[in-house]
Amino acid sequence: MRQFRIEPEVFSILPHLEIGAVALRGIDNRAGGGDSAAVLQAACARLRERLTAHGGELPEIQDYVEAMKLFRRKKGCRASLDAMARRIAKGEDIGSINPAVDLYNSISLQYRFTCGGENLERIRGDMVLGFAKGTEFFVPLGEQEESPPREGELVYRDDAGIVVRSWVWRESDRTKVDEDTRDILLYMENINPGRHEEFLQALDALYDLALRLGGAGEKQIISASRPACPL
Repeated sequence: MRQFRIEPEVFSILPHLEIGAVALRGIDNRAGGGDSAAVLQAACARLRERLTAHGGELPEIQDYVEAMKLFRRKKGCRASLDAMARRIAKGEDIGSINPAVDLYNSISLQYRFTCGGENLERIRGDMVLGFAKGTEFFVPLGEQEESPPREGELVYRDDAGIVVRSWVWRESDRTKVDEDTRDILLYMENINPGRHEEFLQALDALYDLALRLGGAGEKQIISASRPACPL
């Protein structure tokens, strides 16, 4: 049975890391999701208001900024949540991509946890968070040229190569979620133990929104005490 797992060495730099995983099979990523674009735009507006009220900086986003400094990574890369928040602070909105991506981006913005999503049918073997050797295959989302990770870079990977470079920065074109995706893996990272209860609420919200896409599945959490779960 395939697993979603965290390698032990990861906890040496992120000791409180917990990842919430939602695996759904048989979704409809064309007609499902309701008005996902409207949900996303509402989340953008709420975060913009929060950023304005707090002088443009939120400690829960800063957590990820600081965590990104703990491992080798591509120069200038930012955590997905940080990158989106910076755009929103400048008055931009996050554009609609497809229902599944819109929904997990909206949860990321609303609860201020990093979120990602992969086409589960394109994951080969286990989905693993660990450190790269530097020779793994990776083509960034929307590109055609290979861009392998640095040795020691924190990455999500499977048997075919890198799924996400620099932890929560850039996804692979190979495993992207598109309108034809039928089986999906959504996942959310928390690194602050003081936000555990918020994290549980956010995971429930992610699961509830994902069910709008149809299909069937479950939500699970992996952490230092339970570093793997079945996919």
